[in-house]
Amino acid sequence: MRAGSPIDVSTPIMHTHRLPVAVDVVVIGAGIVGISTALTLAERGISVLVCEKGRVGGEQSSRNWGWVRQTGRDIDEYPIMLKSLRLWKEMYKRTNEECLKFSEQGVL
Repeated sequence: MRAGSPIDVSTPIMHTHRLPVAVDVVVIGAGIVGISTALTLAERGISVLVCEKGRVGGEQSSRNWGWVRQTGRDIDEYPIMLKSLRLWKEMYKRTNEECLKFSEQGVL
């Protein structure tokens, strides 16, 4: 996909990259926690493979109670919600990867 092109979520997920023979860490899941962990490790020079069955940030981090929603949260959830929101907003700046752009939108 070219930078700036829309992501078509109706198409199958395919890639042409070869899997590495060995890595230091395998991260299962490309949600908020998985991608943040993988990026932080990679920035520290640790080789990482992220395994995701779907789209980056498109599975549990985008639905159910995995949303980075602010409205209606239990007060005890606010610190981790604010941290997750900050991490997602920083992701594109750290990687310049179009698929990691974060867009805040309302939930009704």
